[in-house]
Amino acid sequence: MSESFERFNLETMSGVFPGVRTRVYQRVRLMPLEAPLSTEATPRQTTRWARILWYEEPPSCVVELEARHRIEKEDTPEGRPIPLLRIPNPDLKRFLLQLQEALTATGWRLMTCGSCMHWRLLHAHTEDGLAVGRCIWRKSAEQNDYASASVIQLSAQSMLALDCIHWRPAANPQMDSAAPSPQNETLQSGTIAPMRRHAEQESDERWTWLGRLRRWLRRTSQPADQPSNRSWAERVVERSGVGAGTEPCFACQGKIANLGALTVETPEGDKQTFSVWRCRTCYTYYLNDWIDRWERTESLETEERFYRLTPAEALEILAVIDNVVDAEHPARRRERSAQRNWMAAFIAERPPLSHQIRQGR
Repeated sequence: MSESFERFNLETMSGVFPGVRTRVYQRVRLMPLEAPLSTEATPRQTTRWARILWYEEPPSCVVELEARHRIEKEDTPEGRPIPLLRIPNPDLKRFLLQLQEALTATGWRLMTCGSCMHWRLLHAHTEDGLAVGRCIWRKSAEQNDYASASVIQLSAQSMLALDCIHWRPAANPQMDSAAPSPQNETLQSGTIAPMRRHAEQESDERWTWLGRLRRWLRRTSQPADQPSNRSWAERVVERSGVGAGTEPCFACQGKIANLGALTVETPEGDKQTFSVWRCRTCYTYYLNDWIDRWERTESLETEERFYRLTPAEALEILAVIDNVVDAEHPARRRERSAQRNWMAAFIAERPPLSHQIRQGR
């Protein structure tokens, strides 16, 4: 079975795990070099989670394998990370190449956006100083508008952003990460601009009668068979809500922000919410699938799954959400069986990053 990432410690009933972390760190997935590269989905059963830790005194980067739930070796205590390599005085301008060479020497292949054939370098960096590229993966020709200059910032991904099911090793990673393509010149050198936030307006339009009326009038004034005339930069904003901007990213020390949510009803009658999230630091996209069973069972049981999304997939889901009036409001969730079936089909063959069932809140 593939490994999933646990973001909630069921032993301590908290988000705290034993161990020491540096102020800056990333989590990545590694694959043994001898593991076969499938033409279909990446064989997740062969991958391992690893942590990249950054130390200031002396300046160095340390990579360690995260411990499995069983003992790796007879002389390795259960639950302890396994040191893998150390890079003294890492050079951020060529860190991707340094890291890949060091991992190759130890028998591992890096599985991140920066080592993927679908990643193209941009003249930008994260707030941690890591190189940023854009994901060019598209499901079909109909998604070519996602690659336009107006959404290049929405397709940005850190070089150490988590891999997805479409990850394929770059044929020549040194060249791929050294020569940005001409269309990427539309981004100025520096960090990616923060995503726009509309917490106050959103709160008004979600919960007040006048706000809902304004949203309804905007939608009814546009024919149903015509796409929204708003640009993606206008449609995709950070929203307020439970956990928005406070939940930790799976890949780094950043926080993830909610971009849109759709509430439906499960066949059993439970409330199910699908929501799209994006990290403010490494720009990794996630899909959250959250089921609340307390109304039906009175047991306070919730079930939660997280999935990794490409930027194009995130925009595709947000387009589905955008076409539903008051999509996040649970009052009309029984009317959204078509959207739920679409979501269920989308995640049917997709392995989750995390899957947890909790009793209580």
